[in-house]
Amino acid sequence: MIKESVTSFIRTLQRERVFGLILALAVILLLASIGFSLFEPAEGPWWTRFGRAIWWGMVTLTTVGYGDVVPVTFLGRLVGVTLMVIGFLSLSLVTATVASVFIERKFRQEKGLEPIKSLQHILILGWPEEAEALLDQLLKRLPPSIPVVLINKAPPEQMDAIKEKYPQHTVFYLRGDYSREEILLKANIQGAIKAIILADRQPGETAAQVDQRTLFTALTLKALHAKIRIMGELLRPENRTYLERAGAEEVLIRGQFDSSLLAGAITSPALFRIYTSLLIGDGQGLWDVEIPSRFHGRPLGELSAYLQEYHQGILIGIYTEGRGLSLEDLLSEEPSAIDDFIRRKFAETKMTHLLGRTKVDCQINPPLTLTLGPHQYAVVIAPQRPSL
Repeated sequence: MIKESVTSFIRTLQRERVFGLILALAVILLLASIGFSLFEPAEGPWWTRFGRAIWWGMVTLTTVGYGDVVPVTFLGRLVGVTLMVIGFLSLSLVTATVASVFIERKFRQEKGLEPIKSLQHILILGWPEEAEALLDQLLKRLPPSIPVVLINKAPPEQMDAIKEKYPQHTVFYLRGDYSREEILLKANIQGAIKAIILADRQPGETAAQVDQRTLFTALTLKALHAKIRIMGELLRPENRTYLERAGAEEVLIRGQFDSSLLAGAITSPALFRIYTSLLIGDGQGLWDVEIPSRFHGRPLGELSAYLQEYHQGILIGIYTEGRGLSLEDLLSEEPSAIDDFIRRKFAETKMTHLLGRTKVDCQINPPLTLTLGPHQYAVVIAPQRPSL
């Protein structure tokens, strides 16, 4: 990453012809030093006089003015005046050009035009009205070491306000159409670990068009980075299967839980408040923690007691992640032309599992006698993420 940043900076200096200006300054310094060594009387061999002249030229050119070496002859002072005028103007031009390069890069970064150089980051693609609430909940659960990159067409001023709201986290902004390959490459898709595709509905767009863009984006993400984990949001439930086939590990249908929450609010207001408190992390939150090896082969009851005693945590579920997700897990039950085409392509490549994807087996309220093993995670209600 440092190498790429330095290379980009050098290319910018080349474009602004800074190295040409520096070369011109070096030539001016060399000529002035030769003139000074020829016109000013001094003792010793020529390399000693020339070294003394170089020192005088550097001190004069940079306007430091130590005064330890000064011209005393008319021609020497004439060389000094020439160096002062020409050198001062040239040096000012160099410093102004370099400063403008830094200012331009800062300006482009604030406007979302500068490529992203971070690694191990999470992409949030799109910015609907609910996106700020999503970012707020995500950053509450993420360690500050994991950067988040926002890719959307929102005004830069709005994104600046969002970044200032979370000074302890690293939040980048890239302006553009997140479904386009060149924008994803600018976001350093190869260095990303996860991508969240939001259903960003633009004025005049239908639900089908929004879901179509989400599907195309997922396909592009997987083509550029086969192992990236994708979560996609859809507006129409009938498009879930297509997005899963495109490589999305998790699919959320907007509004699919609203009816359940509303029904809970009507029948039991207290239960509704418990739901919402857990979802927004108000005091208590839902956390998943990997079960350490020291609990492997032991009953679930021991882990539950440990979490309750040392972390004030209540274990409510277990999930296992590890088995490769096979092709048959994604295909529909009824045969279709699309399924036949996918099977044929996978047979040609001799692939039986999808790269970068695993199947998750979940158990809610599992028995305390369940024997724990590798690749298992505990789902816990606790004030903060338990550290096991």
